[in-house]
Parts: sequence; C-alpha cells; structure tokens
Amino acid sequence: MERFGADQDALRLLDVDGPDLLPYATLLAAREAGNEDLRAIAAVYEWQGTPLIFIMSAEDVDSDRGRLHRIRRLLAMRGDAPYLGVVSAGRLEVYLIGLDDSQTSGARVDIGVADGQEIATLAHLANARPGVPNGNRQWISHVVLKLLGTSIDTLRTVCGVEDDDAISLVGRALFTRFLGDRHLLSSLGVDAYSAAELFDDARRAEATSNWLDQTFNGDFLPTSHGIWNRLPEEAFKVLGDILRRAPGGTLYLGWQERWDNLDFAHIPVGVLSQAYEHYLHQHSPDRQRREGGYYTPRPIADLMVRGGLNAVGRTQPCHTARILDPSAGAGVFLLTAFRQLVAERWRADGQRPDTETLRSILYEQITGFDINEAALRFAALGLYLMSIELDANPEPIHKLRFKNLRGRVLLKMARDDERRALGSLGPAVGDEHVASYDLVIGNPPWASGTGLPEWSDVQSIVRRIAQERLPESPPPPLPNEVLDLPFVWRAMEWARPGGQIAFALHARLLFQQGDGMQDARRALFCALNVTGVINGVELRQTKVWPEIDAPFCIIYANNQLPPQGSGFRLVSPRLESALNNAGGMRIDATNAEPITTEELISRPEILKLLFKGSRADVQVYDRLQSHAPVRLGDYWRQLFGSDGGRGRFAGNGYQRLKRSSRIRKTGDGKPGVPAQYLHGRRLITPHTIKGMLISSDDLPVFDEERIHDPRSETLFDGPLMVVQKAPPASLGRIRTAVIPAGAVFNASFYGYSGRHYDRGAELVRYLSLVIGSKIALWQVLITSGEFAFERDTIEKATIDGLWLPPLESLAEHERAYASKLFEAVSSGAVDAWDEVDRWVASIYHLRPRDLQVILDTLEYGLPFSKNRKLAQEPASEDKVRQFCETLTSELLPWADRLQRKISAAPAPRLSASPWRGVCVSLGAQEGCAETEPVDWARFLPLADHFAATEVVFSQGTDCLWLGRLDQARYWSATQARLVAQRLAWEHMDALRGRGAA
Repeated sequence: MERFGADQDALRLLDVDGPDLLPYATLLAAREAGNEDLRAIAAVYEWQGTPLIFIMSAEDVDSDRGRLHRIRRLLAMRGDAPYLGVVSAGRLEVYLIGLDDSQTSGARVDIGVADGQEIATLAHLANARPGVPNGNRQWISHVVLKLLGTSIDTLRTVCGVEDDDAISLVGRALFTRFLGDRHLLSSLGVDAYSAAELFDDARRAEATSNWLDQTFNGDFLPTSHGIWNRLPEEAFKVLGDILRRAPGGTLYLGWQERWDNLDFAHIPVGVLSQAYEHYLHQHSPDRQRREGGYYTPRPIADLMVRGGLNAVGRTQPCHTARILDPSAGAGVFLLTAFRQLVAERWRADGQRPDTETLRSILYEQITGFDINEAALRFAALGLYLMSIELDANPEPIHKLRFKNLRGRVLLKMARDDERRALGSLGPAVGDEHVASYDLVIGNPPWASGTGLPEWSDVQSIVRRIAQERLPESPPPPLPNEVLDLPFVWRAMEWARPGGQIAFALHARLLFQQGDGMQDARRALFCALNVTGVINGVELRQTKVWPEIDAPFCIIYANNQLPPQGSGFRLVSPRLESALNNAGGMRIDATNAEPITTEELISRPEILKLLFKGSRADVQVYDRLQSHAPVRLGDYWRQLFGSDGGRGRFAGNGYQRLKRSSRIRKTGDGKPGVPAQYLHGRRLITPHTIKGMLISSDDLPVFDEERIHDPRSETLFDGPLMVVQKAPPASLGRIRTAVIPAGAVFNASFYGYSGRHYDRGAELVRYLSLVIGSKIALWQVLITSGEFAFERDTIEKATIDGLWLPPLESLAEHERAYASKLFEAVSSGAVDAWDEVDRWVASIYHLRPRDLQVILDTLEYGLPFSKNRKLAQEPASEDKVRQFCETLTSELLPWADRLQRKISAAPAPRLSASPWRGVCVSLGAQEGCAETEPVDWARFLPLADHFAATEVVFSQGTDCLWLGRLDQARYWSATQARLVAQRLAWEHMDALRGRGAA
C-alpha cells in the first residue's frame, strides 16, 4: 500500500483484533463465524478516523468472480467506507461499495491517476472522492430509514396502533431480526430463516415477545396490555416482513428497499439509531421546528466523542469517564460513547472487556436525558444491541440478561401528560447529577422563540449558575429564548470541575451580533474555558449534515473559568463539494486560528473576521479603523439627529400589505395603512436600477393602495441614496443608486435622504461611492452577523456600522476627485469602479497590499456560487507562479539579512494529487525543484494524515518543501505573504541553513 501513498498509521489490519477495530466489530464477528467472503478483507484504510477503503487481495477474487459483487453488498450494509480496493502486484483496482445490482465492471472506479504517479492514489480517493454519487440513496441508513418509517407508519395509519406501541412493536421485531441474523436464537429452536415466522400471528408474536422480556429483562420497549390480541392481521404481516430474509415480501420497490435483502449481522447498531432518530424528526416535522432538534450524523457524533474523551484523558484515565448526553434522542452519542469507552477499557486492561465488564460500563458510565418517550425506547434498544455487538462471546444467550435501563441509564425528564416540558433545562434534573460527569456531550435542540411555559425557571437556573461563576457580571441573556445556550450553562453544573463539555450548537452563538447575542457570547466565554471550536457554517446544506439549513458549530470546553491568557482554536472546514457530497469534511487542526478569550470579548467581530478572512484581514481592519474614526450610523445621527435612537431621514423601505398586517385601533378598520399619501411619487425597484445616477422621469409611479406599516414621507425625499439589501452576485459589490429628486422604495432597499443638509447632494454621492466600493463589501463580509452566515442579505445595522471618513474630513481636492469618480461611474466608464476602489482605499490610508488582501478575501470568501466554485478550483499555473514570486519577494529581506539566496519555485505536479508543491531554495544554488524532486512518498501520507491544507518539511540543508492544497483560495498573494511570515517564525533554522526545521 505504500506504493499508493498509504499512511501506515491509518491502515488497520484485520488479522489481529484490538481496540482500534471495535468500529468493525460486526465485520470481525462475521469473519470469525466463518464468512469466507469477508475473510478475504485484509485491512481497512481510514481518513480522519473514518473508513475510506476496504482492502483485499486479487488472489481472493480470481478464484470466484462473484465474490467481489457479494462483498460490495455486504460491506454496503455497514454504511461507512465508499470504496473496496483489490490489490495485486503493483496494482490497485477500486470499486464502489453499494447495494446496487451493478456488475463488477459497472462498479469499478476510474481513479484518474496517471502511470508513474500511483503515490497520489489514496490521497486522491480521500480528497476528491471520484465516482461517489451525489446523494444518499445508496447508503444503508437511508434504506433502513425508509423501511423503518414505512413499517411504523403502516402500523399507525393502517392498523390503528398507537404511536408508542407502533415504535415498540417494530423495535421488538428489529431486535429479533438482529438476533436471528447473528444466529443467537438457538434457544428458541429457530435459525435465521425460520425466525421470520416468530411474529406471523398473535400467539407466536406474544410468545416471542415474552421470551425477549424474560431473556433480556430491562425496560424492553414496553407495550400496552393485551396489544397482541388487539392487532389486526395486517399488523402481523408488517412485523413479519421485518423478519423475512427470503424474496417474496410485499415491500419490493427496488433491491435496496426490501427488508429481506438486509443482513443485520453486518449492519452496525449506529445505523439503526441514526435512521430511527431521523425518522422521529420526519414523523413530527412541526415538533422538530418547534423544538429545533436535529438528528446527528454518525461521523459528527464520532468526531465529538473522540475529541471529548481525548480531552478527558489529559487529566484522568479515559476508560473511567462518566458521560452524559442531556438531549439523548435515539442515542447516537450514547452508542458512540459506549463503544469508545469499551475500546479505552481494552487498552487499559490489555484484554477485551467481557460481558460483565460491558454491563458495568453501560450501567455506571453512560447516562442520557430526554423528554421524548419514543426516542428513549429506541435508545434503550440501541444500547441493548450495542452490548451484544461489542460482546466477543454473546452466547449462551442467558448471559445477556440486562438490568432495567430506564431510571438508571436513560431518564425521562417529562411527565407523560406534559406536552411542552422544560425537560433537562428545568428542575426535573436532580442534585444527584451535579458535578457527576467527566464529559457532557450532545446535540441539544436549536430552536428559538418557542414560548415554552415556565421559561422563567430556565432563566433563573442559568442566572444562578452564572452568578456562581461570574459574581460581578450581570445575568447572561438568552436571546429570543434559544434552547441550545441554556444546555451549555446547565452542562457547567453537571460536569465535574475540570471536566469536559462538547456540544453541537447553532452557529448564531459565534456570529450573530444583534438581539443580545454579543452579550450572551461574552458571558458564556467568560464563564467557561472553551478550548476548541469547529465552525461548520460553510458546510450547511451539504451531505456533511444532510437536510438541515441551519449553520452549525461544535464547541469543546474545559469546565472551569478561563485562566489568564487562555483561548481556543477556531477550525473552519471549507466547502469542498466532492468531499462534502460524500459526507466528509476536512478538519485541519494544523491550520486552526488561535483566539484568546480576551480578544473575543474585546472584539465581537473577531470570529467572523478570521472565518471569512485571515490574520492579514485583522491587520487591515485595524488600520482601517484607525483612519476612519466614525461609523456611518453615528455620522448620520450627528448630521441629522435621531428619533428614538435612530437616525432621522434614513431607514428601511415600505412593505406591501401582508397576511400579518394588523388592523389598527385608530385606523379605518382595514389591515395595514392607506398609502395614498405617497401617490404621485416615483417608485424605484431592483429592476429599475440601470446605473448609479437615476432620473425620476425614468421610474414608474407608486400606486399601492395600502402598505403594511407607515413610512415617513421625508424618508423618500431627494437627494436620496438607496442601498440594495442583497448585493447582486454579478456585480460583486453592494449596489447603490442616487435619485436626485427622490423616490419611494420598497423593503429591498435602505434609504438615506440628504435633503435636510446643505451639502446633501454631495453627501449622498460620496456615500454611494464608499458603500459601493470593494472596501465596504469587505467590511460587511467580515463583520456582518447575517451576510455570508445564514443569508445573502445585509442588515441595515451592518451598513450603519461601516467605518468611514466623514465627508467634512476630506481635503478639497479629494472631494473634487470624488465628484469626478461619481460622474465616471454614472457614465459607465471602463474601469471606473476599479479606480473608485483605489481612491476609497487611499482615504482610509490603506496601502496597495492592503487592498490586495481585501480583493483576495472577496474573491474567495463571498457567499455567491461563482466565488464558492472559484475557491475550490485547482490553482492555475499563473496563480502558482505569482504565488512563488510573491513568496520570494517577501523572503527577500531575510535573504539579504542572512546573506543567502532564497527563492521559491513550483515543483513538478502530480496530476491526481490534491496538493501542489513549492520548493524554497535556501542556498547558493537556485531552483532545487528542478534538481531535487519532491519526496512525494514522504509528503503525501503526512499531508493526508492531518488532512492538512499546508505541510512544510526540509530536504537536505538547502531545500524547504512547501505543500499546499491545490485549491485556488490557498494560492493568492495574501496567502503567499502569510506563508512567508510562518516560514520566518517557525523555520528560521532552515532559512539560516542549520539543517532540519
């Protein structure tokens, strides 16, 4: 595998069992049980801790050509790795894993690696995911979801079974199928095929159900009394279909959507749990919107559990950790944590945990809270199944008897008659849970504005916790009654001092600036030592977290006050369509931005600044602020005064009459307000803007009869500047327009009327240039809590928050030049806007290289599809050459100081490699890229191991190799300057010629 660029640390051999192989427990059990097809699988290669490709020898395929097809299907039951690799001498053939009927030739992947460049194979598979279809229908979790949902819904709607009973009945049938497929029903005298009859009628179904209760004990998916005798015949057909293993069932909708083609000997329990949690939210979409709960994809749960337990391991043995999920749902986090604890116990003891040890871990180290009875029932089922899956010797079956998990492991935090309980956020959680857990982890609901009764109880609890931690600070706000933030505050109480907290949250915590979120963020980061943040905003609406539109983040924290000088690292995975569409994301910890707690508190915009920009943008923003002492909103209020804190003669446009338009007590008894007072004025809309200077004669007349709310007439007086809320992607700027005679404008615009200022015409023209410049759009991009976060519109508060030099501060010649520029732009002069950008940069005292930072950030950071696509494209040869020239230029002062020749040159590229190389020559000899080819066998596995965007290593004493991800966003002039800084800071020994750095 080294020939194909394998990182040996990521290659898991399956011939010797060990704790690292617990995620493959079903596969190993099948091999041990004598499955000859799966015995042919020799290894699995992982990328970022998740399986990428299973490996087998060509010798095991040549003797049986049908074996490859069978193995593809069996491995597809796992729902993890996309590829199967067949290795022979000097060759690696790659096939897609799937549940389809494709012949071997149809499943083979054209990797696209040229002869002689095989070293890039695995890196290419991991990063580009060639051949992986865009969609999830091939994945087992969606197959199970469809079948599960169909079975439960049929019981409910066709058979008249109550919700909780339907869930329990399907769960019992699934559990029986699980046991049957794993040949654990011998005490019933049945095998995997005859087990299909166990739920075919009331007598056999009840007998089987009683056997489950007696054998496994515990709170085993309870059913209402006498349920079996009340079920219609159709219900037994539904349950029987779940147990079928032979063709002939009634659910034939294509191969992958039949119970009888599934083999639960190979389907990990996590697949069932994820599918079921997904079903709960599909089944109750109104409840999902109200509660804001989202099922958690297994890879994200795995990532969070690994990170949380690694942090626990810094202060205590990981295998001793007690773990709480206070919003457990169907148990995705509990199952992952259970498996990870078993692996840690295995490492600590040096032997695989037996049945008794597994039970001890389950009963004493795992706890879950929830308010949803259905979710808790399925979480119990998942934990039962996981206990069996992790047991190397599950027979005889009586040794699998469980204690009741309810009230011990799984706790319901709501009474049966409570429709909208506070759950874990309220007083239902007793004092016995205070400071009891080493890791509190989960994905709490993200909803806001839920109007929960007794919300004041939540506020009181949060105030109490905050008062204990921050006695000198005011109570922290919970803006708009968001549900996820109180979970973080409660976790501070449940986690032991110094324990760990890991939560998936709505990313408004990081970026929202209004509605009190700044204060909420400040309070939380002052009360809790946050150590790491994964910002998933760019990945929303991708397969990384399917079917959610909300931006997410993951926080890791140590449960203590932040020490002096403490901070955290911000990782922002970028949009990479091929990787993301396969459900993967790049967690490049080596490229994380360090942020101190003090910096976060003093600079509310720092997270957005570093997300959409870089430290270079921070420096430019600081310089801009120092030369632009006032914000637009403050400046406008200085000129025109204010009403209720808002600047006069500026504001939002009118809204048309809506369903929500209210009837006013002193009005005419109709919704909204009459709009005749605006009749006769001209109307400007996005469609009527043809340039920057607009004549009212070219505009239609406003004729709406009624509008939603009144707007002052003075808002529409000329001279008027309007700012379009949604910057057109084709323009790449904030669109502004000046209407000298004024006009009515709708909610698509913000307006600023200069009529009551003696130089009003000059003022609105000046502002239209500044706001229309790239410098203003850049300010919006790096500071807005809305634009390029959850929407592609700009809030008025962000426009008012723009820093700008007041018109009066400009010299006479600068104002004259502004008028000249306005005329040039209005007449459509070629390159007029480029000159505006240079002029606006000059009045902010920005240097040409500062403007380059701004342009680079906008080119790859804007949220428009063309910019997103451009950012991911391979860097052109010109871009790479310019990158090297800039890097050489930036290192020149060091070369002069050290009396060495330092130059950068592109390395010969591998066509399929996700990275490109640059050789930094450090000695008298220039151009080492030509004389010393890059050691790809050293570089590629290293880069792939860290999923890095950049790797640097030395080769000899006169050559420093720089490898960067081959995406255009990493090859700008700004990036070259940042690289030069890092080389000077971190590799000075190499620059001096002192050997390896």
